[in-house]
Amino acid sequence: MSYQVLARKWRPQTFEAVVGQDAITRTLRNALASGRIAHAYLFAGPRGIGKTTTARLLARALLCAERSGPEPCGKCPVCVEGQAGILVDVIEIDGASNRGIEEIRTLRENVKYAPARGRYKVYIIDEVHQLTEAAFNALLKTLEEPPPHIVFVLATTDPREIPATVLSRVQRFDFRPIAPETLRTSLEHILAQEKIAFEPAALPVIVRASEGSLRDALSLLDTAIAYGDGRLEAEMTAKLLGASAPVAVRAFAAAVVGHDTGAALEAIDRAARDGEDLLAFTRDVIELLRLTLVLKAAPNAKPADLTHTEGNELRRLGEAASLDEILYVLRAFLEADALLRESPHPRVELEIATVRATRRPVPQTLDDVLRRVDDAQRELRQQALATPAPTPAAAQTSLLSGTEAAAPRAEPRRPPVTAPTGGPPAPRPASPAPASAPVPSSTPAPPTVPAAPSALVAGTDLTTAWERVVDEVMKKKPTLGAVLTQARPSGVSDRELTIVLVGNHFHREMLADVANRELLVQAVRRCVAGAERVNVVSGGETTGAVATHPAVQAAIAEFQGEVVAVRPRLPEGEGQ
Repeated sequence: MSYQVLARKWRPQTFEAVVGQDAITRTLRNALASGRIAHAYLFAGPRGIGKTTTARLLARALLCAERSGPEPCGKCPVCVEGQAGILVDVIEIDGASNRGIEEIRTLRENVKYAPARGRYKVYIIDEVHQLTEAAFNALLKTLEEPPPHIVFVLATTDPREIPATVLSRVQRFDFRPIAPETLRTSLEHILAQEKIAFEPAALPVIVRASEGSLRDALSLLDTAIAYGDGRLEAEMTAKLLGASAPVAVRAFAAAVVGHDTGAALEAIDRAARDGEDLLAFTRDVIELLRLTLVLKAAPNAKPADLTHTEGNELRRLGEAASLDEILYVLRAFLEADALLRESPHPRVELEIATVRATRRPVPQTLDDVLRRVDDAQRELRQQALATPAPTPAAAQTSLLSGTEAAAPRAEPRRPPVTAPTGGPPAPRPASPAPASAPVPSSTPAPPTVPAAPSALVAGTDLTTAWERVVDEVMKKKPTLGAVLTQARPSGVSDRELTIVLVGNHFHREMLADVANRELLVQAVRRCVAGAERVNVVSGGETTGAVATHPAVQAAIAEFQGEVVAVRPRLPEGEGQ
């Protein structure tokens, strides 16, 4: 006897055996038991979930003369012929190959004839959405008012293609994809009945690949058993289906959660070299992280698609990170999943998400942050007490300008200034001078300032020139021009224009780029007289001085921040 594939051998023979469609089978069984039979039904849903099987069961139940309840007896000649597929009163039509108006006209003529045996003649039209518009129009009247012995069962995978006039004339049942746990239980039952040895870890791989279709799952199961020479092993099944083995997925997730960037990237490289689908690999990782998140947030939860051993493994995986970290990692791979489908370089997108997840910031609790701040304040106070008090003449360092603060200090004594004979009276000195101070013979020259290597540009002219630079750069590269609006010119010295940039690290990186820097230099040479080079100062002198203060450095190191702006400290009690 020839081999019969599992999908045909294990086709349900009763409504109770239909997998995952309990609401629909219950409705049909109640209708059969009470005799409330409709003249037309529509079974809609994805492939391989029981639409045609349920239609055949309904036809057999309607034609079975020995039926006492909702289920066909399975022993009478009608049931035997129905199981063999040779029942003359059950007419199955393929809508894809019989889609024209002529075929529908023939159907309309044939429905007038009484059934060969029993009370009903059942027409099952599969893929009914393939019918043409003219064919649907020809079917409408017969579908709405068929002869009393006719029952139509329409099956489709795309109900949106069916005209509303047809949908209003049928009872519609929407078949749903079968739940993963239900699929897994069905496969375990079939393998046990077939006495085939299997590894439990192989079943989730088949279930995920079948996407809720029992027929697809049984077809994949047949192929995997043949590949494993009568056995079903997880690693061989994953290799056959081009998926990642569950062990490899868990190892990758453990490396990501454990901040092991090298091991995670090596896992991606291995998957790419073995020809695995990186998109499927990413989705397996997302599903694993989702279950880890659920078990981390609700330790007593029992997901239906996890065994007890798998649940314990995921709980141990979640112990290596906080709940916020797992959320961060899961979000990173969800974003990567969306990018992988559109990017021409999916591996790069996956590697970027992996590096981002392994180098994630470690969140700190509020109590930990407050404790560290208290420790820093206590250490600063101890340093202040250990430092001797400064003398009155000493200058206090200011956090705002890096210069001497306004503290009491002694003014230097200045010699008196006298005018030469016959000249105008000398100005009165700012402070009294002793009588013994020497009197110069002539008016001293004003203090001289050393000349700069090149002349400084006037403030107004420099500001106007800088605006022209910004406008010119904005026309060529708006992003760079927007960054330059955050800068101001300081002056030109030794043919070098100094600009003060008030911004974040993104602005500094933009100006550090070689191409952007060359574009800026060319604009400066054309618009600013005497400038050949550009020097960028970050944040000005005040910000630089504050950033080097020990207290500020401690805060930056603790909170991984940066100095954005500096504001004067308000006097004690002000603003309260």
